[in-house]
Amino acid sequence: MIEIGKIGRISSGDDSGKFVKIQELHDDPPSFLILMAYDSEFKNGCGDYWVEDYDSLKGFFTESQWEIQWTEND
Repeated sequence: MIEIGKIGRISSGDDSGKFVKIQELHDDPPSFLILMAYDSEFKNGCGDYWVEDYDSLKGFFTESQWEIQWTEND
């Protein structure tokens, strides 16, 4: 499951070991910003990606083969 607004650690797939957070942008329809970092505070960033809609976000996750451990509270 893709969690919006929560921090997760990529446990397998491309970029394993890095942290990720998905932000929903207020477009119509919504687009998404995928933030990535080496730490869970996102102080040591390593990049970001933008996708145009939720279907593209799901495709991005599928292509990256990400398995993510999402945080409980954020």
